[in-house]
Amino acid sequence: MVSFILLAPLLSAQEYEEPTYNQVDVSQVKKKDTPQKVTFLADDDFVLSANYYLGDTLSGGVLLLHDCSHSSESYNVLGELLAEQGINALAIDFRGYGASESEDFSHQTIKYQVKDIVSYQAEVAMLTSYWEKDVLAAYNYLRNKIGEQQPISLVASGCSVNEAVRLAEKIRINSFVILSPIMDHMEKEHYKNLIDISTYFVSSADHADSFLTAQELFSWNGDRHSTSQVFQGVDQGHNLLRRNKYLAINLTSWLNTTLN
Repeated sequence: MVSFILLAPLLSAQEYEEPTYNQVDVSQVKKKDTPQKVTFLADDDFVLSANYYLGDTLSGGVLLLHDCSHSSESYNVLGELLAEQGINALAIDFRGYGASESEDFSHQTIKYQVKDIVSYQAEVAMLTSYWEKDVLAAYNYLRNKIGEQQPISLVASGCSVNEAVRLAEKIRINSFVILSPIMDHMEKEHYKNLIDISTYFVSSADHADSFLTAQELFSWNGDRHSTSQVFQGVDQGHNLLRRNKYLAINLTSWLNTTLN
């Protein structure tokens, strides 16, 4: 049976007792887990960069996919928390973002050089057309690091949710975390064509598109470990993690459960 988490002030201050995981101070994550900068090649020999958060030997892994407005750095806290639990995590910089930027592939250059929204969308579409194979290269890198028998889960935010689904269509994924999904009708149908996979949906009630998508996919998903968490406001992926520090702790605990 699926579960639904709605963050709302249902109880008074006297009645409500903070859950234990909310008491964790994220700032105290051990510095030894500061990520290692790693690189690997895409199928066209483009050099992709990522942050690797070292967990335990013979432990599962998590592939972290950022949204179209940020880079792998947006997952620093979550990556460190996963490593603290012994989970290996790889946060890729998509081609054209962060340390995977080059003269030929640069989201920043696109933003500053294009003059209208139509041209911008065309340039971004060309850039993101490489991402499907780049994500597969990242998956293979993580798979080689942790071994063939260990489970791998995906965390994806915004536009990268579609890349996570495309990967799951090719390779059996252990579980998903989906933050503020940006998906059109056909992309949602691709998710629904997957066999039921445990999924943790996170959205904001006032960001209508991603909220409705998250609720639609949550209602469709039949896995009993699937969960939906809803915040007030309009924050999306990166900002939800940044402004709600206990969210990364919730996600770490849930991923740890699904990987074991």
